Amino acid sequence: MADQTVVARLKRQRELRAAEGWREVKVWVPTGQDAEDIRKLAEERRAKAEALHGLSKEVPTVTPELEDRIAKAITEHGSAAYTTPTGAVLDLMTHLAEENDLLGFSRAVIILARAKPANAHFVTEAVPRKITNFLISHRRVDLSRLVNWTTQNRGWADSLKSAVREPERFAQVVEAMADSINEPED
Repeated sequence: MADQTVVARLKRQRELRAAEGWREVKVWVPTGQDAEDIRKLAEERRAKAEALHGLSKEVPTVTPELEDRIAKAITEHGSAAYTTPTGAVLDLMTHLAEENDLLGFSRAVIILARAKPANAHFVTEAVPRKITNFLISHRRVDLSRLVNWTTQNRGWADSLKSAVREPERFAQVVEAMADSINEPED
């Protein structure tokens, strides 16, 4: 998803932020000091959002422990310890799936996308891969049956990605997938 121009990159970033509920504000001020004050305020608000102030309250039933784990993953955004800037987030998603916590997985994706809207698409694109691993390890789905099922149900990945923003629905979609894949063949 490399942007061809700076204008294209800025446009994409605006769209991603708007999709996550962020608001763009343009303002004219009379002095350079006023402009600097506005820049500082904007930076403080972005940092506050990344620290999850108020964001986790928008997602029902986020435990303090999960909120701490999400905050840590966001703090580690761009860390050299990972091969991708969102490595800590992807790692958290893997751990939540390994813990059989589909609701927490979904809630983490919602909050992470809200705090880092420019990375929301990348994180959401990882959901199908994380869930197929989950199905194999936690729902005893046979790999060959999974491959056959995904070939016959081409919209499965999009279904997961669209459901991940609704925790209860997401869990139902994943469980329905597991049931369908494990259904005895005729």
